[in-house]
Amino acid sequence: MVTAILLTIINAERQWLSVEKIIMDFGQEEVPAVIGSSPLLDPEIGAALGNSEVIWEFIGSDANLVTILDYVPDLTKEEPNEQFKDRLHFNESTATLTVINVTVRDEGIYILTVNGRLRSRIILKFFEPLSEPSINTTCVNTTITLTCQVRTGKASSVLWWKDGKIITNGQNFLLMQNNSSLIIYETNKSDCGIFTCTMKNPVSEKSYSFALSINGDCHSVNGNECEPSKPVNNVQANVILLVIVVMFLVVAFSIVCREVYLKGRGAVAGEPLESIRTS
Repeated sequence: MVTAILLTIINAERQWLSVEKIIMDFGQEEVPAVIGSSPLLDPEIGAALGNSEVIWEFIGSDANLVTILDYVPDLTKEEPNEQFKDRLHFNESTATLTVINVTVRDEGIYILTVNGRLRSRIILKFFEPLSEPSINTTCVNTTITLTCQVRTGKASSVLWWKDGKIITNGQNFLLMQNNSSLIIYETNKSDCGIFTCTMKNPVSEKSYSFALSINGDCHSVNGNECEPSKPVNNVQANVILLVIVVMFLVVAFSIVCREVYLKGRGAVAGEPLESIRTS
């Protein structure tokens, strides 16, 4: 029993080493997909297969290498793996493979060999489509901060546009947080227009547009007026100043009283003032 377990571990390690060699020897080609879709795995061989034997293999999250399709010309095509049974569409001319109605279990590495020679390695990776984006706005005086975000999915890139022209850092524009936030400083009438946020990932692209308008000294986003910057309250400022002055007078009065006390003590005792201060 122990011997059988050791042999299983050794075979698993050898298999994993072969997988690592495949990953190192071939450049990574990634095919994005959405659960329920039918992605095409194209090895781009670029030549007719003729009478070649074609084998597609798969490595999933369990790191096991399994054969999912074995094709030999003029013979029956075999799909030995139950996970992919009746879900593969194979093109005999180009060796492309379509995986129909993919599930989470189908995410992994697909390996193509032709006549025993390794020809391609394709990684199938799932992405969640982006929901419709929304814009959070912070608007104070003449500075406007716009943040583009989605409820579901993760954006791989975010672009901002103004009247159809892309926005980059410079002048009064500042892009932050991987471009998800746009800060517009010292807005004026020249900044009026249609601003658009475009978010993308490998399986989806979504956009949201809004209008920035300025009427005189009144700034607004989508018709909502900006809050003016709050002026300093004069009453509060005067109270603070008065407290500082009182504290200064108290400290000064304490110092003067101490000096008078020390002088009076020295006059009575006939001692030098310095000796009294150090006593």
